[in-house]
Amino acid sequence: MISTTLIIGALLLLVGGLVVWFILVQRSKSAASKEQFALCMQQSLGVVSEAVIILDRNGGIQYLNGTAEELLKSEQRSLLGKNFWGLFTLLSIKTQRPVKNIFENLDKKLADEYLLVLTHKQEISVDLSISPVKFVGDQISYALVIRDISQQKILESKLNFMESYDALTRLPNRKYVETSLKHALADAKKHNAKHVFCYISVDKVKNVTDMAGHAAGDALISQLSEMLKDSVKSKRDILARMGGDDFAILYREKEPGPTLKFIEQVRQNVEAFKFKWQETEHQVTASIGFLLVHKDSTNPAQVLSDADIASRIARENGGNRVYVFRPNDESVKARKGNLVWVNRIKHAIENNMFRLFSQPIHPLAFDQYSMPFFHYETLIRLFDDSGKPIPPDEFLPAAEEQGMMMAVDKWVVSEAIRNLKKITQKKPLPVFSINLSGQSINESSFLEFVLSEIKRAEIRPQMICFEITESVAVNDLGTAMRFIKRLKNLGCSFSLDDFGTGVSSYGYLRQLPVDYLKIDGVFVKDMVGDTISQEMVRSINQVGHAMGLEVIAEYVEDDKIIQMLNEIGVDYGQGYGISKPIPIEDAVRSHQL
Repeated sequence: MISTTLIIGALLLLVGGLVVWFILVQRSKSAASKEQFALCMQQSLGVVSEAVIILDRNGGIQYLNGTAEELLKSEQRSLLGKNFWGLFTLLSIKTQRPVKNIFENLDKKLADEYLLVLTHKQEISVDLSISPVKFVGDQISYALVIRDISQQKILESKLNFMESYDALTRLPNRKYVETSLKHALADAKKHNAKHVFCYISVDKVKNVTDMAGHAAGDALISQLSEMLKDSVKSKRDILARMGGDDFAILYREKEPGPTLKFIEQVRQNVEAFKFKWQETEHQVTASIGFLLVHKDSTNPAQVLSDADIASRIARENGGNRVYVFRPNDESVKARKGNLVWVNRIKHAIENNMFRLFSQPIHPLAFDQYSMPFFHYETLIRLFDDSGKPIPPDEFLPAAEEQGMMMAVDKWVVSEAIRNLKKITQKKPLPVFSINLSGQSINESSFLEFVLSEIKRAEIRPQMICFEITESVAVNDLGTAMRFIKRLKNLGCSFSLDDFGTGVSSYGYLRQLPVDYLKIDGVFVKDMVGDTISQEMVRSINQVGHAMGLEVIAEYVEDDKIIQMLNEIGVDYGQGYGISKPIPIEDAVRSHQL
């Protein structure tokens, strides 16, 4: 894909040549020359998508193409000869102040983003390049190439909001809390200040969603968030949604004793809260972890982990209570150790007790019955002694917390490659996506392990697509880039998972050499009845396609979602509306000749 910079650079060269010709024509007395020049300008610049304006050294408008007329909302004949800077104003995007004397000391191309203020005070975000064109003597003209980036800036604003705020409740999210905790810890260490952090896990929300559906669950969380806003009195304090059924409150410079009494009242308020949905009344409670943040607290991640542990202990003790975190409590030590899960995971790896399933990822332009599946996401499953599946979100967090994810990822990679070796079909070549954790990507030995496994099995690397989450990628961008490039050079592809939540900036996306962009299911599952989710899906799809990526929507649960995704132009879908996960052996079998 040709970059915008190259296109604009080529365009400036063309404009520069035309400006030189323009000066020659102006010196010529031949009417035929002037008519020939006007025709050439119209043919050369009249069809380009960028606005092109030629100014003399004083800012007088000498020429503008049709795109410039549309952008400036003025016809060429009404602008020729007039001073551009007298009609229009450039503002710095950063300072919102007018940019003055832009031609002074301009002896080379200048390119930047600005706000262009039109004659009727409308502001347009533009990418503007100015290039001086020198001729014989002291005669200079300036070529302006302007691209309207207003929609891009609107999308950036949306994505930047999603970086720090929860889409459902509009409250600050986990990333916002992490940043706030960082500042609170710095304050505690510098001024010996004391803060209080509370992790609020709402009990029984699953009962509501099981009985009344996800829409009811979302309505419950929204109403609870409104009620909890009364728990924050100071502008310095923060109420946030941490995801799922969890909230958090950071109280800055508060004494623990009075704050504990206040949090007990918060718990009682949640208990007294009545949620009504379709004539049925539901009751929920809160399990709250209470933690003092002081000068000896280590880092935001540890504060979050300890508060979460306290909340889980409160729930394990019956729920509907506040648990004050004390590092030497036996229950805290046991929870921190996660000994049961750690041993269970080790046992599962050593005895090959995990199983791999594959969920098809299907082109949305075709229904799931008109063509076979060729793209899958590989999913790990663990079963208890009775054969009942254990949800990954029960054992993977323990593996993450105890630093065991690389061992799990190695098992998945080895088992997936062992199965892929059985594929004999050559065209079209199936693709199996494998999820990787941040722990694995950040460990150089894991990359060597993957390369060794692929070489040993002698499989075609093109059959493997590695999935990494956006948060993992941007946490250590340099390491992620090296990991991706090394395996892409081998022939593997990459998918950026869960895009849209935890978003920092789509600017990171431009740096990551991935092939697929997966829209987070939190937007997809609600898009039929939620215009905000629809617009987020549409916007992320546009970003992906603008970057030359194929876009995959997760949580495609029914035909209505499929139809809407098709209308938006999303490339692929994944979810129970297309196919439930199947054993990887069955998926591989369908590609054996």
